[in-house]
Amino acid sequence: MKKAIALILIVAALLSFAACKNADKPGNQPTKPSTEESSTPETEAEDQPTDLDLLALFDEIYEIQPIDFQVLNFETDLSDPDALVYYTGLSDAGDIKASSVSEGAMNTMAYSMVLFQLEATADAEAVGAEIIEGIDPRKWICVGAEDVKLVGQGDLIMLVMTPADALQTTDDFIAAFTEIRGEPDFELTK
Repeated sequence: MKKAIALILIVAALLSFAACKNADKPGNQPTKPSTEESSTPETEAEDQPTDLDLLALFDEIYEIQPIDFQVLNFETDLSDPDALVYYTGLSDAGDIKASSVSEGAMNTMAYSMVLFQLEATADAEAVGAEIIEGIDPRKWICVGAEDVKLVGQGDLIMLVMTPADALQTTDDFIAAFTEIRGEPDFELTK
């Protein structure tokens, strides 16, 4: 009887894992709908900003500017006020369409890169100024980031924080961002 119950539990666990594995993961969504899925006329679609795959953009940046430490990349929960302030420095996500974070996997590493896609009506430079003002470069236990910069290009903002003694500076990551997206419209420093 114990073997049967154990076998049933194992099968149930395997089915649960298989179901979870098949679920769509954030960041793996296509950035543009296929022509079959799109019912919007092309002229109207051109006026609308496209959704950016922010997690894929981290990969592109790290391909150009390789790092020698492990990071965790994840989407920011814009509905969680504590996470919003901690990762973005913002108290309100009204102007943010999406945000993703890349931080050092070790908490003793004062490293953070945050990408923001803004709503079409947002003033990018004003949002950037609010982020720079609100972000805490000493949010980690016992360590802090002394090199804090933010750049914006179109509806995309990148915030980077690194320690003063880091091998890669914020300027290195901004150069990678520029290679991918073009010259930033503005740059802010804390």
